[in-house]
Amino acid sequence: MTVGSEGRRVGTRGGWWARWAEQAGNTLILFPTAVLILFGLGAVALDTATVFLGQRRLVDVASAVANDAIAAVDVDGFFSQSDEGAAVPLDRARAEARRDQIVARQSLDRSLSELSCTIDELVTGPPARADVTCRATVRPILAPLWPGAPDARPIRAREVAVGQQLTG
Repeated sequence: MTVGSEGRRVGTRGGWWARWAEQAGNTLILFPTAVLILFGLGAVALDTATVFLGQRRLVDVASAVANDAIAAVDVDGFFSQSDEGAAVPLDRARAEARRDQIVARQSLDRSLSELSCTIDELVTGPPARADVTCRATVRPILAPLWPGAPDARPIRAREVAVGQQLTG
């Protein structure tokens, strides 16, 4: 350091300041930091995509259960009706048996765990109506490696299927 004419210290480009201003040193510090940030953002994107995929698959399962519940017509009850008040009676036992088959088939898929579906409402029509709620757990891929991140995320899907008689 040198002292200027007004008595102030004037810095020189030697010592620690020179090392701080060098470009090679900055790159050496910033590159590993940038790589860690990119890997972290990639992990968050991967886990978010995994949860969204699980949610989409759960909606598909709920939709399949609701559509099959509408198709579970009580055939004997349908044909034993009088001509005046024709309705489409739905068989809850048949709908629940079909639901169990769909849920059992989805157990082969590892993206959804603890999958369960309930047929909340099954209304004889017209219009026939089925209200289905499904719950499952999605396990993100890289979240267990991050401190404080949940190992599993519960998801829920609700679907309503309405069967209306076509006219014409």
